[in-house]
Amino acid sequence: MKNLLVIITVGIMSFGTAHADDKAEEADADPSVKEILERDASQADYVNEVSCLSARRMRDTQVLDSRHVAFKMGRDEYYLVQFKKRCFGLRANRPVRLNMRNSRLCKFDSLQGIDTDSFAGMREGMKCSIPGFTQVTKAQVEQLKITLKDERRRARDLAKEERRKAREERRAERRVDS
Repeated sequence: MKNLLVIITVGIMSFGTAHADDKAEEADADPSVKEILERDASQADYVNEVSCLSARRMRDTQVLDSRHVAFKMGRDEYYLVQFKKRCFGLRANRPVRLNMRNSRLCKFDSLQGIDTDSFAGMREGMKCSIPGFTQVTKAQVEQLKITLKDERRRARDLAKEERRKAREERRAERRVDS
């Protein structure tokens, strides 16, 4: 009976270890959208790093927000630039100027947002140095767009709620003072 209990215990422990190894392998496969959003934009984060992108191969440039820009290179080939801090002047669905050399956009080149609605015509945002390019899938880009949109909506809703509470507090204070 003791031997059977030992065999079962060892079997369960080895199954748990194998299952944990499988989970670790899955986690190493592709970064999730949450991981992309939460990680620090350092050199080690760019798993499938490319030093330069050919301007001739670029099909589309999508500014997702002030920290994320996606470049569509081919049918299902995308590269993501993630800035460590906000790049002022970059806004979703607004044009950007790519400051590159020799028809290639490379690491440490820069890009800047362009505000076409400015009173003075076109106003350029600040130049932001590109820390690197991470290859991502079309599905990851789409999920990133959805996640960023949801975060903006939650932030707006939270700000609205805080303003509503502040108004209610001011009204309550006025009633007490009266």
